[in-house]
Amino acid sequence: MKVDDSILKSVRSTVVGVEDNLEFDNELIPYINSSIFNLNQNGVGANIIVDSEEQTWGDLMGHMQLEKAQHFKSVPLYIALNTQLLFDPPPPSNVQYHDKTITEMLWRLKIEFEEEEEPKNDPARRFTRAPWRDAYQR
Repeated sequence: MKVDDSILKSVRSTVVGVEDNLEFDNELIPYINSSIFNLNQNGVGANIIVDSEEQTWGDLMGHMQLEKAQHFKSVPLYIALNTQLLFDPPPPSNVQYHDKTITEMLWRLKIEFEEEEEPKNDPARRFTRAPWRDAYQR
């Protein structure tokens, strides 16, 4: 995956098997956008909508993802697998395996790109030590 590669072309190539076959784009695009929405809700990627071949993987990278580009390389695989599962599900005996793999991949991406924020106005973190301790230590 290169950042200037088209998201639609990449997923189309993986799911359909050929990059030039535009026949299934109307079905693939909603599934791709659904996958991107799932990633966005888990803190991964920029909020974009794929509607043509113009949107690239670079467009999907958020500011935080630029710092962790090596981990962002899992995003195209997640989108392709999730789109494949929705577009052309595997035999029933394999659906659970694919679903588990996709769910685990999403969880790992979420953990990797989760922003660490200091809790604001959290009474439990206001003091480094309990104020009552000073009275007992004298």
